[in-house]
Amino acid sequence: MTSRFFVDAKLKSGTMAFEGAEFHHMIRVTRHQVGDTVRLFDGAGKEADALIEFTSRHSATMKVGKIETIPEDEGPKLILAVAMPKATRGTTLVEKAVELGVSKIVPIRTARGVVDPRRSKLDNFRQNVIAASKQCGRSRLMEVTDTIDWSEFVSKYIATETTLLAHPGGVPFKEGLVNELIGSNGGKKKKSSPTVVVAIGPEGGFTVEEISQAATRGGRLISLGPRILRV
Repeated sequence: MTSRFFVDAKLKSGTMAFEGAEFHHMIRVTRHQVGDTVRLFDGAGKEADALIEFTSRHSATMKVGKIETIPEDEGPKLILAVAMPKATRGTTLVEKAVELGVSKIVPIRTARGVVDPRRSKLDNFRQNVIAASKQCGRSRLMEVTDTIDWSEFVSKYIATETTLLAHPGGVPFKEGLVNELIGSNGGKKKKSSPTVVVAIGPEGGFTVEEISQAATRGGRLISLGPRILRV
């Protein structure tokens, strides 16, 4: 499989300079050389093959071929609102969300949360998004927003989008509920793809007050089964 590299600029056909962290990864880590062809993507759906024509210590000159627009995934857009877990579990969560097609992660502050990602940590998560997208073949980068308080999440997302909250005692997450959410009707989906928000609480779960806030604004409680899943 052709190696993929992220271009943090508008992708255009023709000759371009390639430098920075992605250049380092291409030359120093994956050991590409002059004459090799790699795949470039801009994180917004544009991709192209590129031939390495020249390299120096800090940059490469590349000949970019025809630009292709990769269509967006079919089906609903999934936003994951989550009280970020500790240590490396946050990184794993971000990587798997990218691989599974999540559109956006919204880190939330909750009463029982133990992690409040600061700017540097969020920037690290965004770099994890790029790395995971390169590996899994995703063309559009998953967004990681700034951390928001639970009250802001309730007013901004629950009031405007279909929102599910993972909580013991909720409605079982089964096929009938999924069909309702994605707008299936006799096996035929609606033309417009809905946005579904799923909120996952911290290790200690959501508080009664948080659940009440969400429920009064239209949030729906769902159960992921009889066992408590480790994040």
